[in-house]
Amino acid sequence: MAKKTVFVCSSCGYETLKWLGKCPMCQGWDTFREFAPASKADGKEPHRPVILADEELADEERIATGIGEMDRVLGGGMTIGSAILLGGDPGIGKTTLCFEVAARLTEHGLKVLYVSGEESLRQLASRKKRLRLTAGFAFLTTNHLDDILTALNEERYALVIVDSVQAVYNPKLPMLPGSMGQVKDVSTRLTMEAKALDTSLIFIGHVTKEGVIAGPKVLEHMVDTVLYFEGDKMLPYRMLRTIKNRYGAVEEVGIFQMTGDGLVSVENPSHFFMSQRGDIGEGSSLFPCITGSRPIVLEVQAITQKTNFSIPRRLSLGYDVNRLFILISVIEKTVGKPFFDRDIYVNVTGGMKVNEPAVDLPVAASILSSYKEATLGRETAFFGEVGLTGEIRKTVSMDLRIKECQRIGIKRIFCPADGAISDGIEIVSVGNLKELNKKIGKKE
Repeated sequence: MAKKTVFVCSSCGYETLKWLGKCPMCQGWDTFREFAPASKADGKEPHRPVILADEELADEERIATGIGEMDRVLGGGMTIGSAILLGGDPGIGKTTLCFEVAARLTEHGLKVLYVSGEESLRQLASRKKRLRLTAGFAFLTTNHLDDILTALNEERYALVIVDSVQAVYNPKLPMLPGSMGQVKDVSTRLTMEAKALDTSLIFIGHVTKEGVIAGPKVLEHMVDTVLYFEGDKMLPYRMLRTIKNRYGAVEEVGIFQMTGDGLVSVENPSHFFMSQRGDIGEGSSLFPCITGSRPIVLEVQAITQKTNFSIPRRLSLGYDVNRLFILISVIEKTVGKPFFDRDIYVNVTGGMKVNEPAVDLPVAASILSSYKEATLGRETAFFGEVGLTGEIRKTVSMDLRIKECQRIGIKRIFCPADGAISDGIEIVSVGNLKELNKKIGKKE
């Protein structure tokens, strides 16, 4: 019996039983190539259903990378046999981070394979020397999928790093490297092989202009963990953020500082993001933010200056601008402060993006502080959600926020709680924005 063939679009991977001039999926012309699917393996034992109640399964084993912030983001280390997708802008430090992870694991006696489809051995050696890494881990420079699969089966590795998944391709497929079909095939086969060998896998992925990982969205569903490496390349710090984690909490953030010798974990991020001035000045307030399971004290700044235009401007960095419009309207209605003739700019320092509603009260405090030209002081913090009627609502993890403020020396906290003094910290109860306005400065 003749072997059945299909026609596959080389751009998007769309399959059809007959040749078409135009792809109905991506609208490309003359992109279909004839392709013979691989036959099923003969003699392979089928998988049988298993009742978990009758199966004694051990807890997942983890490998500590030796980098504190990396282990925190992963939930205590890399799970054996897990697949991790690491994305980020070009030049942000993805390769540097993976080099340091490989070196730390090698120092602990584990075997690591670094697969590079974009750099030569000379370039990799130069990078390793620049980072002053003396540990000797294996390198493989290839773009072919079969070369990587062969290396996986010839040697038992604890970790395999693929840089990048868009550069590796299967020559048996008619699609170009980096296309949807190639990325799906490469990631699927590598993930299945690595899980069968109990080998951890890190895919380094390119990002698009929109800031998302390039390739099909199914790639993020196939892996166990999705990490984004963020930060301004002109500034010395980087943030490793968890978007998905099957073995730990999401929205965890690891803070790194880029130095001449590579990335260094920031052990005390609250001091890192706070102002180093003796006083934080007018229009600034401190906010204990919760990122995953970690509290970080951030500085929220605001400027309310007289506008020279008929329509005032409202801009924000790190805070939702639509929420800023609502908050300004609530302040105007409940407090009676007119902002129709003032530009308002809000900034969360350090490049952090805060999405939780507890930041509403610090933003309102910073706006009122700038408007009244009153200094709040670096020993005072704020957190709480602001409702549309001006009331201050409770938020999650209040005890965790208070403990972090106590640790760094904050003496007073404005929050939606009963007024009390606890462990040397004064808890100031704020029921609504009118009460907040009365307690912020005296100069009108």
